[in-house]
Amino acid sequence: MRLYTDYFILTPGPTEIPYRIRMALARESTNPDLDPEFLEKYNCIREMLKRLLNTVNGSVYIMVGEAMLGLEAAIANLLNPNDKVLVIANGVFGEGFADIIKAYNGIPILIGTNEDDWRKSIDIHLIDRELERNKDVIAVTLVHCDTPSALLNDLPAIAKIVKQYGVLLIVDAVSTIGGVPINFDDNGIDILIGGSQKVLNVPPGLTIMAISKNAWSRMEEVNYRGFYLNLRLWRDNLDIQGIFPYTMSDVLIYALEESLKMIFDEGIENVYKRHIMARNASWKALEALGLTPFPKAIEFSSPTVTAFLTPNGITDKELREYMWKKYGVMLAGSWGRLQGKIVRIGHMGIQASRTHLLIAYTTLAKVLKEHGCNVRIENVIDAIEDTFK
Repeated sequence: MRLYTDYFILTPGPTEIPYRIRMALARESTNPDLDPEFLEKYNCIREMLKRLLNTVNGSVYIMVGEAMLGLEAAIANLLNPNDKVLVIANGVFGEGFADIIKAYNGIPILIGTNEDDWRKSIDIHLIDRELERNKDVIAVTLVHCDTPSALLNDLPAIAKIVKQYGVLLIVDAVSTIGGVPINFDDNGIDILIGGSQKVLNVPPGLTIMAISKNAWSRMEEVNYRGFYLNLRLWRDNLDIQGIFPYTMSDVLIYALEESLKMIFDEGIENVYKRHIMARNASWKALEALGLTPFPKAIEFSSPTVTAFLTPNGITDKELREYMWKKYGVMLAGSWGRLQGKIVRIGHMGIQASRTHLLIAYTTLAKVLKEHGCNVRIENVIDAIEDTFK
């Protein structure tokens, strides 16, 4: 017998969709190719994103497709065959950049592949050493938050060392846009990739791309000949002619607009503080449960997601299925080399709240107790409540 009426999606993307965004998805649709008001709205949302990303000089586009499209587009537009790319590979997605580079006949140079590297921000001395050794590297790839491990890389410190060598910096910020400050111009980022289904609490289907002047210059040299991933088409069609390269999803654009309005209504600094509080509360709740966070220290843990080692006596699959089927609370596992070792709780966007964390951790405590663990649910509640005071 089911003992609940609502599902609670507490995964690190796709996330729960708040009421305001659901209502935006229900708006009357239009023909985005022909409606001049839609084009005006789209361009206004681009300006909102520039404000969120702290860029004056960068070009920002919203493309139809899950954020993996942006990762591939970045490589496709910047790489010639046999170009070398330094890959910061201290996570599942960080390591995955190498596969895209190989697909375009590039040469990935991986750093941060040791087990210890996956539990902390990349050592900038590794970056310095490899760039000194490989003077012909054309770009560095970085995953800001590697969601499968909840690892947060120190973007400003990494960007500083990369820029000293004058190479391009490609940043996957899919799991941090809207939850962690990003300074595109100040950090000298060349291509930044975001997605709709994480902190922004919009369904999957949109990729956000921010592009620097240096990246545009490199694209002219490479002269990528594809179509759907061709970033120059966006500049030439949208910015010059005022037409989309292909048909947009207007309802997803409306949802993104509402998401950004929610962030700015609350105040962006308040949003960032709320995510930090959620991370702190999450770690205190783990301590109350006797569970071990995967990142070595809280400063290496993203404000948008918490990962902890699977407790003894129950597999991650058993734990998650039990929580979902009995209590309607969905947590996430991991994959790659972390599969079966980690359970994750998303606190992204509206999930970064006292209520969502109380639901996640009291349910987790209940499940652990029902599986023979000696835990006190009231200690978990106190840990979360004290953090949000």
